Amino acid sequence: MKITLAIAIVRLIRMIAKLRGGGSAIPGRVALLLEPRLLEKTLGALKFGVVFVSGSNGKSTTTALVTGALRSQGLRVFTNPSGGNLPQGIASAVIGQSKFNGAVNADIAVLEVDEAYGPIIADYLTPSWVVITNVQIDQLNRFYEPERVLNMLVQAAASATKGVLINGTDSNLLHLAEELTSSQVIKVEVSQEALSKWPPGALAAPSFRKTPINRDIRIGARVLEEDSGVALIEVAGQVSKVKLPGIGLHFGIDTALALAVTSEIIGESFDVGLATETISAQETVFGRGENVRYQGVELRIHMMKNPSSMRANLMSMDLPETAIWIAMDEGTPDPSWIYDIDLAKVESVKVVSGSRAWHWAVRLAYSEISVGEVVTDSKKALRIYVDHLRAVNKRGILLTNYEQMMIIRKHMGFLEMESGK
Repeated sequence: MKITLAIAIVRLIRMIAKLRGGGSAIPGRVALLLEPRLLEKTLGALKFGVVFVSGSNGKSTTTALVTGALRSQGLRVFTNPSGGNLPQGIASAVIGQSKFNGAVNADIAVLEVDEAYGPIIADYLTPSWVVITNVQIDQLNRFYEPERVLNMLVQAAASATKGVLINGTDSNLLHLAEELTSSQVIKVEVSQEALSKWPPGALAAPSFRKTPINRDIRIGARVLEEDSGVALIEVAGQVSKVKLPGIGLHFGIDTALALAVTSEIIGESFDVGLATETISAQETVFGRGENVRYQGVELRIHMMKNPSSMRANLMSMDLPETAIWIAMDEGTPDPSWIYDIDLAKVESVKVVSGSRAWHWAVRLAYSEISVGEVVTDSKKALRIYVDHLRAVNKRGILLTNYEQMMIIRKHMGFLEMESGK
C-alpha cells in the first residue's frame, strides 16, 4: 500500500514538474522520502538481478551498450536515462516505468551509477554485477584525488554477488581487483598495438599505488584493434567486427565491457553475433559524439568533463574545416585543468559560451588560437554558430560540459533527457 501511494503521489508531482519545464530529479527525491526501500522493492526481485555500471568516464555509453547487448539475447531490461545516475534519478526512472504496485516489466536492471553514490545505492539495492570503466582525474571539487574515487569503487564492487568486470588497461583497477579477495573479477584487455596509438592519460589516471599486482585475473574480452569507429573484439571464443558508438579506443573498451558482462550473465547460450549486430546498430548516447540536426545544419556534440575525456575527444574528433564551438559553465567548478590539454589540433574557435566562456577565451589566447566571439548566453551562441554553419555550409562541432549540453539541447527543442525517456 505504501509503495502504491508513493508512486501515485510522485507521478502527480512528476507531471507537474514536466508542465513547468523541470527535470526528473525532484520526483525521485520525493519518492525516496515517501518510500526509502523503493529501489529494493521494485528492482531487487528481478530474475537476473541488477548490474551497476560506474567509473569516471564512459558510464552512460557502457550502460547503453550493456542494455542493448542483453536485449539482443531476449531479456527485458530496465535502465535509467543518461545522466540520471544518482539515487533520485534512478528512483525517478523507476516511478516512470513501474506499475502502481511497484512491479517493473523487466528481467534485469542495468544502472548507471555515480562513483560517489555506488556504496550508498548498494545499501538499498544489492548488485549482481558491477562493471567499472576507469579511474581518471575528475571533478576535483567532489573527489579531490582519483584514489578517493578508487576507494568508493572498491566499496561498491565488494557488494556484487556474482562478479566484477574491470577495464584491464587501467592499472588502478587492477589494484582494485587485489582488494576484492572474496569476489570474482574479470577484465577486458586491449592489444599493445591498439594501445600504442593513444597517449598516456587519455584512457586512465596514472597509477598511484606502487604495490605489486599478483592476482591472476580472467580475461572476459579483448579489443584487438580499433580504427575509425570500428573494432575487432574477441569474446566468448569469437572475434567479431563491431561498429562502435563513436570513434576512439575508449569506445572499444566500453563495448568490450558490455559484451563481456553479457556473456557472463547469459552463459553458454550467449549469441555473440546478435549482440555485436545490435551494438553496431545502436545510436550514440547523448553528447558522446552524437550527431544532431537543427535548423538545416548538422552538429556533432562532444561532452568534456575532465582532462581524460577532453583528450579522448581531441584524439577521436574529425575536426571540420569550419571553427568549433566551446561551451562551459559552473557545472565545471574548477576549470584549471583546461591548461593541461594539448590543443594543437584546434586551429580556431568560432564562439565560446557559458559562464566560463572567458576562462576558455584566455586559455585559447594563451595558445594563440583565434576566437570569433565570446558570449555567455548559450541561446545567443547557438544562433551565432548556426548562422555561421549555414553560411559556410559545413558540419559543426560543439565541445561542452554536461550542464551546458542540457541547456543547449533544450534550446534546440531536444527534451528527451528532460523527460527521462
